[in-house]
Amino acid sequence: MSRIWEGHKLVACLGTGGVGKTTVSATIAVAAAHHGLKTLVMTIDPARRLADALGLKDIGNTERQVEPELFEPYGFELKAPLWVMMPDVKQTFDGVISRLHSSPDAQNNILNNRFYTQLSTAIAGAQEYAAVEKLYEVVQSGQYDLIVLDTPPSQNAIDFLDAPGKMIDFLEHESLQWLIKPYSVAGKLSLRMLDVSGNLLHRTLGKLAGGETLRELAEFLIALSSMFEGFRERYHEVRELLRSDVTAFTLVTSPHQNQRAAMLRFHHELSESGYRAKAVVINRLHSTGYSLEDVPTIVEALQAEMAPAELDPLEAALRAEAHQAWLDHEAAKKIREALATIPLIMLPELPLDAHDLGSLIGLHEAFAQMEQSSS
Repeated sequence: MSRIWEGHKLVACLGTGGVGKTTVSATIAVAAAHHGLKTLVMTIDPARRLADALGLKDIGNTERQVEPELFEPYGFELKAPLWVMMPDVKQTFDGVISRLHSSPDAQNNILNNRFYTQLSTAIAGAQEYAAVEKLYEVVQSGQYDLIVLDTPPSQNAIDFLDAPGKMIDFLEHESLQWLIKPYSVAGKLSLRMLDVSGNLLHRTLGKLAGGETLRELAEFLIALSSMFEGFRERYHEVRELLRSDVTAFTLVTSPHQNQRAAMLRFHHELSESGYRAKAVVINRLHSTGYSLEDVPTIVEALQAEMAPAELDPLEAALRAEAHQAWLDHEAAKKIREALATIPLIMLPELPLDAHDLGSLIGLHEAFAQMEQSSS
């Protein structure tokens, strides 16, 4: 499994919903810590799957260590510390404002504005921007040998990468600029102009929203506008980080046709945008240990132990399982043919979803046993 992170500081896992991406991310992080790398696994998915799998009650905006004693009942050793984090949008934006505004008064103008709390969490792309901001922060800290990023489920590979840019574009959209334009003097925004109640904006929108509400919104936008350049600068820094040799993308999929097609599309989108895929994990592969041709022999061997009425449904079940395993094997072959130069790691379908440390450790063992290279 080390080939996933070898030579890199950051592994970003991408995939559509339902492929087990969070589980794979957690397993990679557990494996890295097991191999002696100080590891942080960072999730952007607000669901509790990662916390549950790692045996934690909650995950917050600051790194939380997974106690190595939790692994001892499974006979599994972490040779280096393992941390976990889920960026909190509001707390991260508070930190951004503190970073971009050295003046306490300027910080308070934004932090205490009632529009700030609502817009900082509701704007499309805010979650992703908070994630890239936090990601850049932890990478630059140099505290970790490896960071594993669990991205949110997406229908397009670069949604996560593009969403912060869309948020910035929204804040700079001409409609918002039109809102604060009446308060500008010689091209510079001025809060003094907010007192001019006779302008067109106050005569129209002010009647609908209320003069004080409109003033608060304009104050917020004027204060925030001074941060746009800082937003864009950090966003471009993160994109360069993700395009650099520091980062490796792991595509997670399943044998299901739709999810395979999405993964291949992801790979194309990444390549077109200058990102590189290091490995593909095919999750939830059925495996039986026998083929369709073996079923009659298995059933015949059981005839002396089972009633005739039980044999027919058993044979049907055995055939169905063998057929599904064959279909999954053929799906893996198609992926290998399409991505001939990328290592494939094939993981089995578990009896239950990986919901605890025992499941993650079992999946780690499967990683070690089933890793295959197409090179």
